[in-house]
Amino acid sequence: MSSLTSIAETIWGLVVKDGSLAIGIIVALGVTWLAATVLPEPALDQVGWLLLAMLVVLVVLNLRAAGLRARRHVSAAGH
Repeated sequence: MSSLTSIAETIWGLVVKDGSLAIGIIVALGVTWLAATVLPEPALDQVGWLLLAMLVVLVVLNLRAAGLRARRHVSAAGH
């Protein structure tokens, strides 16, 4: 039961501390699920690549936003 509690706490921390990342992950999983149910059989091999591409873009955008926030915080503290 403690592992379920730690999973729930981790998910809660993602949603509370960085909601945009958590929402993006949920959307990427939803798009992947939708693609897996709609696409014809030969295209199903590409669904994993679709998920990987969406998550890489999501992480890069999130890191960029964090860098911009940190830069603004440093420049605001310096002035």
